[in-house]
Amino acid sequence: MGLFSAVTWIVGLFQRKVARSKESIHPQEVISHDEGHERSYVVVGAGAFGASTALQLIRDYPLAKIYLIDRSPFPYKGGASWDWNKVIRADYTTLLYMRLALEALEKWRLDPLYKNFYHQSGLAWLADSRISQTIIDNYHEVGHKHQPQLLTTEDVRNRWGGIHADASYQDVTQIFYNESSGWAEAANALQGVIERAVDEGVEYVVADIKRVLFDDSGSVIGVSTEKGEPIFASHTILATGAMTASILADSAPTRPEVQLGGRMVAAAICSAMVKLSEKDAQAFRQGPVFVNDLDNIIGGSLPPNSDSYLKAYRDQSFKNTIHHEASGQEISVPPNEPDYGQWTLTPGMLKELRTSLKGIFGDKTQDWELVNSRICWDAVTPTQDPIICEHPHAKNLFLVTGGSFHGYKFLPIIGGYVVKMIQGKLDAELAKIWAWDREHEGEAHEGMFPTREMADV
Repeated sequence: MGLFSAVTWIVGLFQRKVARSKESIHPQEVISHDEGHERSYVVVGAGAFGASTALQLIRDYPLAKIYLIDRSPFPYKGGASWDWNKVIRADYTTLLYMRLALEALEKWRLDPLYKNFYHQSGLAWLADSRISQTIIDNYHEVGHKHQPQLLTTEDVRNRWGGIHADASYQDVTQIFYNESSGWAEAANALQGVIERAVDEGVEYVVADIKRVLFDDSGSVIGVSTEKGEPIFASHTILATGAMTASILADSAPTRPEVQLGGRMVAAAICSAMVKLSEKDAQAFRQGPVFVNDLDNIIGGSLPPNSDSYLKAYRDQSFKNTIHHEASGQEISVPPNEPDYGQWTLTPGMLKELRTSLKGIFGDKTQDWELVNSRICWDAVTPTQDPIICEHPHAKNLFLVTGGSFHGYKFLPIIGGYVVKMIQGKLDAELAKIWAWDREHEGEAHEGMFPTREMADV
């Protein structure tokens, strides 16, 4: 989706009357969880995890009161899930995430709600040969009908009209390729899910949530807006991504057991787009998602969208650590600026993006103008497993966050797993690795945990 079509979203939103003002929400009594029609849910954060959760909740509990809250008419542009496009793949070194991603990919391909936003372009991945082979072995293990392959460097140079002929291959001789992977129109798909949730009965609320509310026993009873207005519910779900640590710190600064600690950190990566001529766009649309994880390149590209914008990203994250005075913690938060200041990149960030672009397409990129440059904030866990659980020290507070820059692809299915978690029916293996405290040592998206500060980039 192009930047200029954003205006049409806003017009449609107001016509559908789904953006409710904060003043229109009135406190409600906290009610029993026992019967479906007596349930009430506040879902804070209308990104992929929050939107999917709200849609699944209204389908499971059509008589329940369900609020989906974010700080602007949807989709909120500051969130990690808002973007022109996102990679959709099942190419994981861990079997568990491969199975989940294959489940989601089937929805992207076939479900009427998602299929019009999915583009099966294929994906080429320059990586350590052990990673490629592990992924291939996993596909054999799950017995999936679409099996990836290893292509020679020469083959990749000559494919797709030679658009990657001058990429940096270094000493790599074989490149992973999966024709069944691709990309999705991220913001459009997210908007579609939120619209469907609203159509089915979810109430979308425009509000800036600053803290969760506790009763005298320490249980959570809802949330409070920036103006101090309460929204009560029997279930409070934080799908708040990079703002999670800040919200918990503001909510219970004297309760260290409530804080995230090192379980998750707000982190960011950078992306930009290149406006191609229509002739070049037609040529580059024949190519795949292209990922180059070698040395200092560590980035990827997505084929041009319908507006002829080609996207590139840098898979090297950073954090923004501040001192939270009330709780005495050092936490990472996005900059305290409109939309997190995401549209202003430093020369260092732009230089890194250009390094990645050159490693993907070669010297042809030196005259490309970078536009729509963006700093994308997400919540990252040390293992890149999300945290999807009830908070062990705050009853009725549920955490659905930690997308770790690979969570968007699960938009079609993650809500179903969240509802199972709330119901106490989540598969034991998932409950273990998505818990508040976990022992899982693997990585779903290797190397994305930030080791440097934003100010140093």
